[in-house]
Order: sequence, then C-alpha cells, then structure tokens
Amino acid sequence: MNAIAITDHDTVSGIAEAQQAALGSPVLIPGIEISAEADGESVDILGYYIQPENPALQTAIVRFGSDRLSRAQQIVERLNQLGISIAWERVLAIAGEGVVGRVHIAHALLEAGHVEDVRSAFDRYLGEGCPAYVLRERPSPETAIALIHGAGGAAVLAHPGLLRNYRTLVERLVPAGLDGVEVLHPANGQTVRANLRGLARAHHLVITGGSDFHYRTDALGAYSPPPECLRDLRGRASHWRMT
Repeated sequence: MNAIAITDHDTVSGIAEAQQAALGSPVLIPGIEISAEADGESVDILGYYIQPENPALQTAIVRFGSDRLSRAQQIVERLNQLGISIAWERVLAIAGEGVVGRVHIAHALLEAGHVEDVRSAFDRYLGEGCPAYVLRERPSPETAIALIHGAGGAAVLAHPGLLRNYRTLVERLVPAGLDGVEVLHPANGQTVRANLRGLARAHHLVITGGSDFHYRTDALGAYSPPPECLRDLRGRASHWRMT
C-alpha cells in the first residue's frame, strides 16, 4: 500500500504514533471518522488531511470521549442486568489510553466467553436494535463537516450503502460543503457504486474508497480508491485551510 488513512471514531490519538511508525512510507494521512446522526440514523463523516491539533476539533473530541464513556458504562450495566456479566474495570483495561467504545466491550464479551467473535457481540448485543444498545447524542452531519473543514480537512460521507437513503443525504450535505463519497467499500454493492459515481459526477465530489478496517478478519487494502483520490482530497483540504 502506498498510503494509509488513520480515521478512528471520534479521536485522533493514534495518528502521531502511526506517523512515527510509517516514517513516510507508506504515506500516513491524518484523519478522523466523526459519528453523527441524521433523522435518527447513524451517519459517519470521514475527515482526511485534518490538522489533529486544531483547538475546536480537540474540544469536540473531549466532548465525544465523555459521551462515549457514559454510554459505555450504560451498556455494561444493561449487559449485567441481562445476566451477561463483564466487569467495567476490564473494559477500561482493554481500552487502555484510548476512547472507550463498543469494540472494547465486544472484546470483554469475547474474553468472558459470551460470544464467539467480536462481530457476534455487535450482532447479538451491541448493534442498533440489540438488547444492550444505548443511543448516544451525536452531532448532525453538517456539524461534523464544519468541524472537519475547520481543522483543514476534506469531509467524506462514509459507507453510503449502509444508509436508508444515501442519495437524499448526499444532496442534503452538498450545500454544507461535502467533499466526497466513499464509493469503494465492502458494504456498497455494484448498483450502489454505480449510483454513487453518478452522484459524485453530478455534484463534483471526490470518489474515495477503503476497507474500513475494524477487525483482524477485514481485508486491509482490498478496496483501494482511484489513483486521483489523494490528489483531489489534498486539494479540497487545501481549499478549506485557505478559507
């Protein structure tokens, strides 16, 4: 791989370490994935080529972390009420110095023998509509885009194929300055990709892609974006840094 983007959910804490490990090869793109919400649906907005130290972004990240911590505690309480016993202290230990999220609870469930793998934890207990799911207050996608632009980055709609109506949402977010759409993604079928390419051309959006790597079983590097993607994202990011 020639380039890797670090786009962790609601945190930039891994970027500096990754940049030191990469030493310029592959290119390490600083990023973030902001968890937003539109009309009761989860909407993720990716930020590429951000300036991680941006004060407004850092303030928002602290708030996101506090909200995630409170939510994680509620999820663990629900699991214990359901008779699925895991220790809050163990979840904190698994998270280490990072932002506590559902994935750390999933690993605690796996470690305790309650599930066969991390995916099963989400499918059975932690995903939307599941018994231990807890809704978290999240910003609008427009707010997420503004945060990314304020940090000098380009804003991209993540995995549109997972959304109920990606076309309407893309058209809603274009006036807010949406820079791109994630066309190449494991959740996007061929028809979805064709539709997204049409939307991208119609609204002059950057076509991006990625494996959305979360688990060891995910195909890291298997969903590469078009060659011009990085150039176009850098151009968009440069535009927002000058405005």
